[in-house]
Formats: sequence, C-alpha cells, structure tokens
Amino acid sequence: MKKTVLSLLLCLSLLLTAAVPAFAAAPTARLYNVYGHNMLFQRDTDAVLAGEAPNGSVIRAELYNQAGALAAEGETTAANGRFRVVFPAPAGSYETYTVFVSCNGTLFAALGGVVFGELWLAAGQSNMEYPLYLTQEGKEMKDAGVTGPHNVYALWLPNPQIDGVSQTRYLPQTDAVGAYWFSFDHPLVYNISAPAYWFAIRLQQTLDMPVGVMCVPLGGSAIAPWLSRKAIDASPKVKQHLIDTGSYYDESRWESPDCAMHLDMTNLYNVNVAPLLNFRPQGVIWYQGCSEIFLGRSTDYYRDCFDLLQDSYTADFGYTRGRLPFVFTQLACYDYGKGPFAVTAFNEVFTDLAKADPASRAEATLYDLSLAFNEMGAIHPMTKKPVGERMALLAQSLVYGKKAPTSAAYCKQAEAKDGAVYLTFENVGDGLRFVGGTPRGFAVCGKDGVAVEAQAELVSADTVRVFSPSVPAPAAATYAAGSWSERANLWSCYGGDAYLPAAPFGVGNAAVKHLFADNAWMNCEDLTFFKCTADPGYTDAWTADGCTVGLETRDKAEGDGALRVVSQRTAFTLSPHISDKINRETVVFDNVDPDWSDYGTLRLQVKNCGGAPVSLNGIRLYTDEVSYLTPVCLESGRPGASVPADGAWHTLTFDLNLLKLLGVAGTEKTNDKLTRVGRIQFRWEGADAELLLDDICVQPEQAEENQNENASFFARLWTSLKEALAGLCARLRALFHIG
Repeated sequence: MKKTVLSLLLCLSLLLTAAVPAFAAAPTARLYNVYGHNMLFQRDTDAVLAGEAPNGSVIRAELYNQAGALAAEGETTAANGRFRVVFPAPAGSYETYTVFVSCNGTLFAALGGVVFGELWLAAGQSNMEYPLYLTQEGKEMKDAGVTGPHNVYALWLPNPQIDGVSQTRYLPQTDAVGAYWFSFDHPLVYNISAPAYWFAIRLQQTLDMPVGVMCVPLGGSAIAPWLSRKAIDASPKVKQHLIDTGSYYDESRWESPDCAMHLDMTNLYNVNVAPLLNFRPQGVIWYQGCSEIFLGRSTDYYRDCFDLLQDSYTADFGYTRGRLPFVFTQLACYDYGKGPFAVTAFNEVFTDLAKADPASRAEATLYDLSLAFNEMGAIHPMTKKPVGERMALLAQSLVYGKKAPTSAAYCKQAEAKDGAVYLTFENVGDGLRFVGGTPRGFAVCGKDGVAVEAQAELVSADTVRVFSPSVPAPAAATYAAGSWSERANLWSCYGGDAYLPAAPFGVGNAAVKHLFADNAWMNCEDLTFFKCTADPGYTDAWTADGCTVGLETRDKAEGDGALRVVSQRTAFTLSPHISDKINRETVVFDNVDPDWSDYGTLRLQVKNCGGAPVSLNGIRLYTDEVSYLTPVCLESGRPGASVPADGAWHTLTFDLNLLKLLGVAGTEKTNDKLTRVGRIQFRWEGADAELLLDDICVQPEQAEENQNENASFFARLWTSLKEALAGLCARLRALFHIG
C-alpha cells in the first residue's frame, strides 16, 4: 500500500511539472480495462498498451521510474479507432514505475504501481478456478485477516457467466469489462484461483522477482471453448473432431439461447483470452479435462485439441522462443460413472503430451493428494496448495533453467524377464524412491492379461522390478492404474528430497485385458479409503458386525500392517466396504472393480491369537441383493476352514471356480457367475476370538497355455521315465541272462 501511495504522489508531482501535459477535460482516447494500477508487465521484452482513439491520433506512452526519470517511451498512430503503442520493458525488479499515456499531447491515462517481472496465464476449469478462500489455508488467512505479499500480482476477470446467463460472443473481444489488477495484499486475493495463488507465491520466492498471473479459468469448461475459430478452421483434424461430435458451429449458434459459454467452441477464447493478447506471458498453467470425460470425448480428440491450443497460443501471444510453455496437472479421482479406470486412462494422455514435447510441456501428478472436499463437491478436492506449488516447481525447470526434472517421472521401457517386469523410468532426477512404506500401486499380468497386485523393489536409480508369486511369467505391468491410487508411492527425487509422484501407466496397454484397481481393504493396513459414488468421501474400509477392527503394525504377514479383529460373540462378520445400499439397490463404488470372473482363487493370511480354535464358516460373494456364492476352501475341501489357536500365520485359499449357491446348493463349476460382486462377507465363529487378518489377494487362473505346457512337461517326463525303465530292464535281463 505504501508503494502505491508513493506512485500516486509521483503521478501528481509529474503532472505539476512540464514533463508531461495535463489531463484533457474530456479525453477522447482510453486504455482498455485490462490495464490498471498495480499491474505487472513481462520483463525484458516489448510492453504493449492498447485502447481506443480517433483515427490519426498520435498516442504516446512514457514510463517513469521512482526517481522521476524517463525509463522508456513509445509512440504510435491510431487506426480504425484503435491504437497499440509499444515500449521496451526494463529488467525485472521490485521497483515500481508510473506510465503516462497521451493523445495528441493531451494526457488521458496514468498508471501507478506498475512493475516488471514474470507473467503467466492461468486457465482451465473449476479445479483451476477454485477460490483461495475455500481451501483450508485460505480460510485460515481470511479468518485472521491475513492477505498475501505485495510483490505478487493478479489480473482478475469477471466470471463470463452472470446469474447463469453466458455472456457469449461470436467474435474475439478486444477488452474485458470489469477487469482489475491488484497485488496479493488486496482483499480480492481470497477470490482468485487457489492453484494460481500458490503457483505465483512459490515462483516469486524462488526467482526473487515480482510474479503476475492472469486468471481466466471457468468451471465446467471443455477444451474447445478455449480455441479460436481461426485456429480451429486452420486445423483439419480438430475441425473434423468437432464436426464428428456435433460441436462445430457457425454464427447462428450465437443467436440461440442454447449457446453455452463453457462448452461451445471459441467462447472462452473470445471473451477471456482475446482481450489479453497484447500481454506477453512466459507460460500457461492449465488444469482441465474433466469435461471431456463427462462428454465422452476420445483421447485422440483431446491430444489434437491440446496441440492446437498450445500452438495457437504461441502465435497469438507472440512467444518466439519455441512453443509457449504449458505446465499442466493430471485429474483428480471422481465418480464419472465410467468405471474404476476412466480417470487414469485420461491421465495417461497428459503423460503422452509431456513426453511428446518435453522442452515446452510439464506434467504435475496429484493422485497422492487428499480428496477431502467441502460444499464445492467431490470433483473439487480442497487440497490446492500442493497443486500450485508442484506447477511452480516444474516451471522453474521448464522455463527458468533449474537443473531438476521438467515433468513427472514416466515409464519409458518395460522388459519382462526372469519372472518379473523391469520398468525403466525417465525424469527420475537423483533417482526413484518409495515414499511412506511398502511399495504400493503396482500390478502384473501374464499372457492371459489378468492383472493382480504385485510387489516391487528398486534395482537401480531409474529401474523398478515388479513381480508376483501368483504370476510366474509376467508379460506386462501397470502402476497407479485405478482411479483411486492415493496409496501408490513411487516418486522421483531431487536434492535429496521427494520431488513428484511418478506418472500412472498401463491402462492403455493392450496386453492388459483386465486391469487391477487398488483395494485398500485387501492389504489390511488402512482403516479408511475414499469412495467414489453419488455420496462420496472418506469412509471405513471395513464394516463389522459383532466385532471390532483396528490396525496392528508389529505383527503382520506382509506390508505395513494387519487387521486386528476382536469379538466377544460366538458369531461375527466382517465385510470390506465396496458398495452402499441406495434405495434398496447395491451400488458399487466407481473406484472398485466388481468383476471377479477372471480370477481363479482368493487367498488370505490369518493368525488366531486367542485361546480356542476359530472357524471361518464361509466367504459370501453377493452377486445381487440377496443371492451369493460361496467358494470352496482348497485346504479343507468345504466352504469353511478352522484356524487353530497356535499363534501362527495360516494361508487359506478359496477356489473361485468351485462356488456353492447360497452356501449349500450344488457346486457351480465356473467363475463366470462373478461378473459383478457387489458385496463380500467373511463369516466367523468362535468364542472370545482375537484374529489377525492380512494379505488378502485374488489370483489369476492358470492360463490354458501354461496348463498345456505343464501337461506337455509331465507327458515328456513320463515318456522319459518309461524309456529309462525299459533300458534298465534290458540291462538286468542281459546281466542275468533272462530271456
């Protein structure tokens, strides 16, 4: 505030001297609304001021430093009722300047508190638009009356959807009514994009330079509204995509009330981007893509639109050092109603985009972040500070020369050998690291394509060995493939610290026919997880009847913990929380895979810590509201099994191809009945029981080719034995002169 007052006093003092002319009584020229006090221009390039003036008017701009000395100037002549005057921007610093603009020698505009530093554009949809005051940090700031630093700046544009009515425009606009510049110590800061706020704060701290963000995101926006008609019409691929999806429109669309600001082509470019084209941002931070999942757009559609977005913005903003840098995030987990792998399939597009042009693109991963949300809904996680800070981290490498990875680590090679899949990663920095305990998030499949959870270990700075005892000859691997992958914990490192989570992969691998979604309940080391459903949120991983459950971290079969089950009742049940009952219907969570038809066995580890045997009377796999199938235990030959009170871990394996209807009827011979498992119930019996449960896993069926190989092996072995026996008999007959 002190610097602003000083700048305004400087304006007044200069007006009282002969250095500049006085204001006209009725100025006939004006600057566009996107300029104002406390604004930031990109340093070390051309600074542009634009506006309206009578044809032939001479427009002059003069830049004065804090000492009152002329630092730069520019002049132009208005044409077609508009002007664009250019002057050289000084080096970046915290010094504030004053800009005077005159028309035919008559002053009509004076801007105080102007600085030169690093300028960025923040665009995308609602998770970029998400306001600071709705985050935990922003709420605490607002409650305490604390604002941000003075040397970080924002250009705020009004929401182009007023009272639900889109302010659509068919043609690109030259100005934005209501645009307003302010520094982060202004109360308006609580309303700006939270990711953009933390991005700018971290970048300013690192560069020790003023930073500005032009915030233009709009909730629910698809990618097509951010493209210009000129760019679309010049791209046969993108234009055809829009035609094929029924979303290419001519001018008549803008005369219809159905024209949607957030969905229809060019709208946001025309209203939010075109007025800013006289600025020179050094990059774009981009958080967008949810709408394409809802709309069912193909991944090829998004790739082509993104390429066009970046190329057209490079030209439109006058960026001359290659492509305009884009730093973008992956999407957060959400119930899109399209199954447990829809988000990851789309997130792989972002990895492909970053790989395609690492010199101008950076991908920030965020599947590890909390999905806690407030009144904005589950599609908008509250955790935004790490999102902005990760974007700033990548911008430092991508744009400002920091010797750190420019994007999240990604798998560049997968090699199946020696009973494992070896994954080699790019962008690992100082090397890969598992953060927070046992490696999680990996799966492998054999030639049958059925993926199951796998173990992993680092074998070098950039290579992970992935393996599973149940898949002796793996063919492919995946990482963080499920929509909910908060437990996946492979990171790149830099400077001795964890840097970024590695990018998910494998969803698009044709060799993986049945993907594996992370199930927190199977590892028995988490009591909560996030459910993606109509009623989303963190919930208990288990529901118990007649018993209590807790975590045991010292005595475990594998990983970081086991489930401790204690009961004072003779009979008790335990169920993983994979669905909710809504209107008498079982609704499986969107991040849970209900299809068990490709699995051959279900295995678990159990220890009886009590003083008497405990029986697992059966595992019920509910396929509808009332019907269930009970698999037969291979160790006992019946649906149940007894666990002795010997304090030792025991393995129980249940055959998913030997299923009893309602637990008593004749045995079903195939697992194709398990295409939709909506509820699972473990039924126990034993007085004063105390159990440890761990390492629950599904295993693939033995592939037919493996069975054939085994059959061939035993056939060859039997033939060899017969030949050897025949040879031995011949020698014995010769020795004893028999026959």
